[in-house]
Amino acid sequence: MKVISVYGVSKLSGNTTIAEELALVSQGKGYKTLLVDLDIHNGDVTERLKINNYPNISDWCEDIYNKSRKTPITNIEYTRAEWAQFIQEHSSGLHVLATNTDKRLPHYGNIYYEIRIIYNSLKEGDYDVMVVDMSNTPTSFNYFVMEDADVPILVVDTFRYNVKSLQHFLWDLEDVHFPVEKLQLLFNRKPSPVEESPEKVAGELNLPLLGILPEFAEDLAKTVQVKADLNKTLGQIFDKIMSGK
Repeated sequence: MKVISVYGVSKLSGNTTIAEELALVSQGKGYKTLLVDLDIHNGDVTERLKINNYPNISDWCEDIYNKSRKTPITNIEYTRAEWAQFIQEHSSGLHVLATNTDKRLPHYGNIYYEIRIIYNSLKEGDYDVMVVDMSNTPTSFNYFVMEDADVPILVVDTFRYNVKSLQHFLWDLEDVHFPVEKLQLLFNRKPSPVEESPEKVAGELNLPLLGILPEFAEDLAKTVQVKADLNKTLGQIFDKIMSGK
């Protein structure tokens, strides 16, 4: 299984659009694909894909909590047959672990362990590709998933203050000994003439440049043409990911 995590360094970076479209591209290319909405704070994959609100990730977390009343949470495991009930199937054939509907969930004391149980269970599935959409909230489970992912993507742009935010984010990761060299940069739009080029930003940060999208990612699904451009570019990026080049 190839695990791709998509993290937006700044708000409204378009990471959810990118994660969703990458998953659909993967499914369309014949890979058995799972999309996980791990933005338990403000996820909206369910709405975007027009799937049901239930079952979802909060249902699975509640099931873990109920099990933890009898079994230490660190000992809880799930078989494929047990967690299949929490997965939905999109009309494209894409499988989806849907958006959290419980606003209390991000504040649960056991949330790190619950997310880790969910993630480790899914990795034992028979999927070819798992795409994880993440929030831009720096949490311990986000760090865990990014570190474990085969391709941890940081979605960024070249607005000056967002480049500074990216640099501070990387410093924070280094402070906790996160292997920042694993990260790959995906720019959600081409720079304006007065901004630094993505190539220069990536070079200064010593991180690989995965790609550059043609327009601001949050606007990419608004018309047929820009969505076609998005799919073409993300298709090329996906092929690059799968080839390991």
